[in-house]
Amino acid sequence: ICPDKMAIESISHTVSAFVYLVFFAVLLTDKHRGRTKQLLLASALASAVWSVSIAAQSLMNSYYPGSQIFEVIKNLTWLLFILSMLTAAYSQGVSVAQTRRGLIRTGLIVVAVLTIMLYGLLQISLRTENETGMMIVLMLLFAVTGIVLVEQLYRNVPAEQRWAIKYLCIGLMGSYIYNFYMYSDALLYQRIDPVLWQTRGFVEAVLVPLIAVSVSKDPLWSPEFFISRRVVFHTTTLLASAVYLLIMGIAGYYVKEFGGSWGPVVQAFLLFFTIIVLVLVLTSRRTRAKLKVFVSKHFYPYKYDYREEWLRFIRTISFGDEHLYRKTIKSIAQIIDSPGGMLWLRQERGFFKCVDAWQMPLLKVREPAGGSMARFIEDHEFVVCVDELNTEPEVYSRVGKLELPTWVNELSPWLIVPLIHINKLIGFVVLEHSEIRRLNFNWEDSDLLKTAARQVASYLEQQKASIALAEARQFEQFNKISTYIVHDIKNLVAQLSLIMTNAEKHKHNPLFMEDVIGTVGNTVNKMNKMLEIVSSKSSSTKSSRIDLIPLLEELVRMRQQTEFKPVPVLACETDTCYVKADKVRLLSTFGHLVQNAQDATPDHGDIRITQSVEDGQVVLKFSDTGHGMDQAFIETQLFKPFKSTKGEGMGIGVYETKQIILALGGSIDVHSTPGKGTCFRIKLPIA
Repeated sequence: ICPDKMAIESISHTVSAFVYLVFFAVLLTDKHRGRTKQLLLASALASAVWSVSIAAQSLMNSYYPGSQIFEVIKNLTWLLFILSMLTAAYSQGVSVAQTRRGLIRTGLIVVAVLTIMLYGLLQISLRTENETGMMIVLMLLFAVTGIVLVEQLYRNVPAEQRWAIKYLCIGLMGSYIYNFYMYSDALLYQRIDPVLWQTRGFVEAVLVPLIAVSVSKDPLWSPEFFISRRVVFHTTTLLASAVYLLIMGIAGYYVKEFGGSWGPVVQAFLLFFTIIVLVLVLTSRRTRAKLKVFVSKHFYPYKYDYREEWLRFIRTISFGDEHLYRKTIKSIAQIIDSPGGMLWLRQERGFFKCVDAWQMPLLKVREPAGGSMARFIEDHEFVVCVDELNTEPEVYSRVGKLELPTWVNELSPWLIVPLIHINKLIGFVVLEHSEIRRLNFNWEDSDLLKTAARQVASYLEQQKASIALAEARQFEQFNKISTYIVHDIKNLVAQLSLIMTNAEKHKHNPLFMEDVIGTVGNTVNKMNKMLEIVSSKSSSTKSSRIDLIPLLEELVRMRQQTEFKPVPVLACETDTCYVKADKVRLLSTFGHLVQNAQDATPDHGDIRITQSVEDGQVVLKFSDTGHGMDQAFIETQLFKPFKSTKGEGMGIGVYETKQIILALGGSIDVHSTPGKGTCFRIKLPIA
């Protein structure tokens, strides 16, 4: 053989060895170690070793039988691999006996074909009377056996699963057919065609990617060595661009060589035209979308890269200054490259309303919640494809009754995606046609849309709950203010009732009338204060710097003018003590504590109010010798609203007192012993 042919042979099989080694390395990344996977690893390694032996034999320009031994091992491992897959194909959903019968049937077919061929081949090989002829016969038998087994494998795999092994069968069948042709030619002419032999390495290298595609499509084999769709997309784009530039470069070369004087001109124009066309194609959104579909369809078992799709969905729905309604439409539409959409949400009166639209008209019509379309998508959670419904209505009629409303027929959208939250239809998204994907819409698109729609529905319901919670808090604040006011009114009514009770007896007493006027005036002032609080819709009050000593003296004086007993006794450590608070509110708060003490203490008991200063804070003690409270009540119920030890009353006074003291930056403690009395200890910061 001439040196050039030897170089081609070594390069060819070196390429084959490199491709098989890469394939073997990728397979090693998979954690699955089943019998079929182990045989596939052995087959890839045996093929790599065989290719290395042929390349070494060519480089050393010497023949040695080791390459033939490696080829026999290579063929045996691949046949065992195919038999293992064939066994798995027979055993799907059938009993052991049926699997055994299927294998026996395949074995009989192989034996019959080999017997017929063996008889004819031996007759030819016996004429050669050398070992080479016997080896050619053996290789032919391997090739025929492989062709029969691959055909049986593809035939016995269920039709819905053939997509996973289609490229594997094509690759193996191509290798066996090429070997059959090469060795048949060698047997007939008693020599191996050098061109076929040199090309064999390239053929093996080209067929390995087909086997790899099938491995990547099968979830049980798919290795953990992952190449993202983005990388494959850009690689495919660059490869296609390189092929395009190569073809146009060759065309330019021939134009220059055979174009005469016009050749260089045409070549320059062709180069400029090539670059412009390439830029236009690469920047075309439709072309890029078609290329993405091509990559997903031919290189991956699933249509989407779900990790990237979900991250993009979360980014769209979570970030940005747009309203949640608009982001909802975009997050659903971008999944299938829809250029626009509308969002319909359920209203309180039992109908759906179009609340927002993106690059589609905002319709003013209403869709009843009890209509055919709403009931259908809620009951079955179907993504309704309007085009499919118009062309193949039986797909939907088998599930249930579906009649599209008038506005859908007039608008003629592409998809209607239900928004389901806890098995309830809260709305739906109407999407515009996508020119790229409208012909490829399938179950995978539908499942991804339904999953994203459920997530969107939870976001919408969460927003609705947040709005309702904010409104509830506003009502809660208003109700709290109303409760405080009702409590204060009760005390004012008690004072006015006392006046009315004593009016007949003391109406001619000038001192009594003076006290009545003062009490009524104080009541009017308090009620005006309450009206200010209600009108401002807030519980906040205007604080000022006030002296506690006169305020406490006024409190005692007011309690002395009533018939409630015992009368509190005041003992102050300092002559003045300033705090920052609302005077009326603080006086009312202390009044609650004194009145509670009077209610709990017998007339012969004792109520004391003391004032002192500790560590820059004023300390007030309201103590009595009443019936007291147990510790459990103090810890669990005393400062809770609507809890009281009295038979009557709202149980709001102590709760309000604590809230006011805490708002002023102070603290309140309670010490009480049943049957001995209670002491409220209040600390307030000195102003």
